[in-house]
Amino acid sequence: MRLLSPLLFAIIVIASIAATPAVLVRPDAPQVHTTGSAGEIVIAWSPVPGAQWYTVGWVNWTDAKAVSDSGEDWLHLFTYTTVPGNVSSHVVKGLDGGEDHYAIIRATDVAGVDGRFGGGYSPWSEWSSPAQPVGRHGDGYCPITGLPIPEGGYLGVGDTVVSDYDGDSFTLTSASAPERIPLDFPDNPSQLVSPRSGQRFVQVCGTFRHKSSGEAALALGQSTVMDSDAGVGLAIHTTHDDVQTQTDGFGCEVWEIPATAQIAVYVVSVGSYYFPTGAVHTRQEELGFYRIDLDVAPSVFTPTPTNTSATSLSPLTSQELTQLVKPALAQIVATNSRGRTRGGSGFVVTLNGLMVTNRHVVDDAETVEVSMNTLDGRMEQLTGTVLGRGILADLAVVQLPEDRTYSMLSLADSDDVSGADEVTAWGYTAGSISGTYPTTTRGVISSKGVYGDVNFLQTDAALNPGNSGGPLIDRYGRVVGVNTLKTVHETIDNQGFAIASNEVSSRLNTLENGGRSTETYANRKHDYGYSVIIPSGWYLHRENAYCTLFQSYEESYTGTSLCTRAIEPTASRSNDLDKLSDDVWDDWRYLAVDEGWLLAQRTSRQKVGTPGQEHYRIKWRRQTGTGVCISDETLIVALSSSYPTTTWGFDLNAGVCQGAPATLLSVRDDILNSFRP
Repeated sequence: MRLLSPLLFAIIVIASIAATPAVLVRPDAPQVHTTGSAGEIVIAWSPVPGAQWYTVGWVNWTDAKAVSDSGEDWLHLFTYTTVPGNVSSHVVKGLDGGEDHYAIIRATDVAGVDGRFGGGYSPWSEWSSPAQPVGRHGDGYCPITGLPIPEGGYLGVGDTVVSDYDGDSFTLTSASAPERIPLDFPDNPSQLVSPRSGQRFVQVCGTFRHKSSGEAALALGQSTVMDSDAGVGLAIHTTHDDVQTQTDGFGCEVWEIPATAQIAVYVVSVGSYYFPTGAVHTRQEELGFYRIDLDVAPSVFTPTPTNTSATSLSPLTSQELTQLVKPALAQIVATNSRGRTRGGSGFVVTLNGLMVTNRHVVDDAETVEVSMNTLDGRMEQLTGTVLGRGILADLAVVQLPEDRTYSMLSLADSDDVSGADEVTAWGYTAGSISGTYPTTTRGVISSKGVYGDVNFLQTDAALNPGNSGGPLIDRYGRVVGVNTLKTVHETIDNQGFAIASNEVSSRLNTLENGGRSTETYANRKHDYGYSVIIPSGWYLHRENAYCTLFQSYEESYTGTSLCTRAIEPTASRSNDLDKLSDDVWDDWRYLAVDEGWLLAQRTSRQKVGTPGQEHYRIKWRRQTGTGVCISDETLIVALSSSYPTTTWGFDLNAGVCQGAPATLLSVRDDILNSFRP
């Protein structure tokens, strides 16, 4: 847990920054379609911002499967080509007709690079589906999948379809939109989970009858999918039965789809698992379509809001809270590039293991060690990959291994949170039993407010070292905030802060895709403020009522400080600016004396700008101690552009160690030049 003194802090942080390459996101899974011409397929994908080239690979699935079944790596079987970044599809000709093909796609910002290797790449996309006929989307074709609608039209509740191949059948029994769903795990009781922000659940249930014995569930066939007009959903099994030959089995499946979707379509196919041999039997035979008109057919499907209000929920008991929170909570240990180890907490927000924590917990580590405490007392050890870090908000996103389904916590609407609401803070603190069991403290919401550019909740629930990144939970088991910092001062008792859950919801997608390359910070504490563009690799390190400190993860660069100062205007704007400049420099000189710096020398002082809008640029050098570099500093002192109507002044200070690469000087100058008082 970060400790933040409410007193004016001395900004003497030594750090460094490296040149930042373009950040390319993972391409969407490519779609592979036949074109109607023999031996020809088209591979299509969504454009990746910043991509100059795409490396496209494809493989005949029959050949790939033969190599894969032998236990060998079949990636070398792919044929690769490079296409320009201004296209988002590629036609491949001369293939064996009638064969399925798989494709992968990668984006690069390095012009002219061909093949699978080299720098500047985004991650590979997910594997695609095998080649499917190009969708026609007209009369007689599904408007979502583009596949022909089977004879008899769409399935309805109560309808049964039978396979012509071996008599397997499927009967659709129900469709609903649950607010929360139970997930059963082998060693845990049922966990209730909610959809992510901006998504909603659709649950479809049905019965299967198989020719051979096997598991009866809704997604046995490889082509059992649910598409919507706002994207493809994520499948979640909720119930399944193992059935014997010619015995009915029951299965339900939930899909998480965008809340804006108007139509969703199931493509129902069949398959089974034969117990005596362990052989999996799946086919590409579509038995039928079930179309859900999400906002048109309330008798079949009644949508419910994703963000359920607290008034429609029942408070959970302490035991229910523990059962809900504990399996979704994680202990994190991160080792940064300087070899320093940090600890904290995190919590899972998606079923495939996307985890939220604080940026200051993961620092600049690429991977982190994660421990998750199951309800039966075991500690599960995992390795997580850091996907993105915040610049302004102290948030980071970690991806856990995607080979399982995780317990997760849902994000509340923090706008609905009020003072005196009861909350509990969860995490793996230094005070937990040997660090292997999470702790919880109870309190209320003390207040709400904006801290810098980020919405925070203040709580009197005790926050301790190790709580960083853990969830602040309301009585209904929803996350209202991310525990982030506390104040430590002899006159202040038990004042903790959590980043509001709506900040997490609004930033989650950006963080999941690597974060922004820059972000504009706009201080608005006094109805008017300054703005400055902060580059990737930097973050808001500390802040109090007057000053903000931005810092990079590296060590050869000095952190940038920005401070707001109240002024009593006189008859002359020019005199006020002169006085402000003298006061700012005096503060730095006094700090140098108080802290015993080895050097604090002003080398120039220049007033620049147009008449009436001038500001001072002060050049100076400092060395804060033995073994610390001498830093060349630039200090900008300016009055508010609406001065004297708004009686505020600002100072921005940034520097770089002498002898540092020119790229570091360029980054420093970019920060200074972006400043707008």
